Amino acid sequence: MVYFAKAPLPGQVKTRLCPPLTTDEAAALYGAFLRRVVRPVPGVRTLVYGWPGEQRAALEAALPAGWQDAGVELRDQCGADLWERMQNCFAELFAEGHAPVLIRNTDSPDLDQDLVTSALDQCGAGRVVLGPDGGGGYYLIGLDQARPELLGAAPEGADTVFAQTAVRVREAGLELVELSIQRDVDTFEDLLAMWRAR
Repeated sequence: MVYFAKAPLPGQVKTRLCPPLTTDEAAALYGAFLRRVVRPVPGVRTLVYGWPGEQRAALEAALPAGWQDAGVELRDQCGADLWERMQNCFAELFAEGHAPVLIRNTDSPDLDQDLVTSALDQCGAGRVVLGPDGGGGYYLIGLDQARPELLGAAPEGADTVFAQTAVRVREAGLELVELSIQRDVDTFEDLLAMWRAR
């Protein structure tokens, strides 16, 4: 189980919330997301892959108290863009003998842990587990082996990433396991929608 995270620094996270939030408020909000989201998954090796590596101390400070004692491991994301960093994460963990591997976002603070556990259970040979985020992307991807051809930007734009990935999965002859749509928070409207849902 991998959490993909960023160092919660003003002007570097949740910039689409600004305005009306200030860059400090947006960074603080993302820090709150990290403290809520990052949790060990019982019986599963749990890692946080952080970005950028030179801001590791800021990310460590934002993680929940006791994260190391709980067995959560922090590693650096490596790669030129998000897609390359995800590809490298999968490749590294599969090379170490971990399978399946599931990456989830840290932008969905209300994502139920039972859904994540169910996604892990559904990962298997020839299957790709995807959780659509409602904004055209996905909040979670689970693979049984490294499949770099599935990971990449959508030529039609960020709001078609889930659809394009689903096409790639089918073209590769793999089974797509589609989870329920869940909310992530990228814009102020997303934040308001989360508050209303609560």
